[in-house]
Amino acid sequence: MLRPQMGAMVMRNERGRSEPVLPPASPRPAVLAQFIAGPGRADAVRAALLQLWQVTREEGGNLTYDVHQLKNNPAAFYVLGNWADEQALDAHMASAHVRRCLTETVAGEIVTQYAQWRVRLLSEPDARSERPRPVGNSPIQVTLVPFFTIRAGEEAAVRDCHLEMVPITRAEPGCLGYDLYQSVEDPSVMFLYENWTDQAALDRHMNTSDFYRIVRGEIDKRLVAPWTAHVLTMISDPPMTRA
Repeated sequence: MLRPQMGAMVMRNERGRSEPVLPPASPRPAVLAQFIAGPGRADAVRAALLQLWQVTREEGGNLTYDVHQLKNNPAAFYVLGNWADEQALDAHMASAHVRRCLTETVAGEIVTQYAQWRVRLLSEPDARSERPRPVGNSPIQVTLVPFFTIRAGEEAAVRDCHLEMVPITRAEPGCLGYDLYQSVEDPSVMFLYENWTDQAALDRHMNTSDFYRIVRGEIDKRLVAPWTAHVLTMISDPPMTRA
C-alpha cells in the first residue's frame, strides 16, 4: 500500500521575490502500520489496537498515536504514530506490549502479516493552542490519507508544493489537521494526513483555487500515476496537546 521538515522559511532573492528555503529535515520519526482483520474479527483487532494505543500514549517519547478504521472496509485498520527521536521509536518497537500485540493478541485475528512503514514528518507540527482538534469515534469527522508516488527527480518540487499548501489548508474552516510525511524506505512516496470536521469541509477544500493551482496544477503532473486516498474514521482519542 505504501510504496504507497519542517515548514519552509522564506527569503528574498536578488529580484526581491520571496522563495521558500527548506530547513533541515525533521528528526522526528514516525510509523504507519496497516492491519487487515479476518472475517468476523474486526472487533477483536479494534480492541487490541486500542489497548496498544492506551499503553503507547504513556511512553515518554511518544508524541502522537492515532488509530483509524477504513470507512468503506471496517476490517482495515491504520495506525500512525510520531516519536521524539529514533531511540524512542526503537524502544517502543522493542517493548513487551508491542511484541505481545503483534505476535499474540493481533497475530491470530488478521488475514495476513501486518504491514509497517517508517516515515518522517516533513511539515512543521501545528502548535496553535487555539486550533480545532479532531475527536475519536465521530460519526461525521473524516480522516483522509492521500498517497503520492512521484517521478524520479521531482521529489523536491512536490515537497515544496505540499509545504506551500500546509499553512493555507490549516487556515481553512473545518480543517482539524494537515501534515505531510515521506517514506524513509522509498522517498518517492509521500502522503498527507488530513483531518476534517465533515465531508463538506473536505469537499470545499478540494474545490479551492489553491488546491487547483498547487495540487492539480503543479503536483499532479509530477506523479507516476494519479494519487489515491484512504478515507478513515479516527477511533482513538487524540491527546489534548501536541509536542
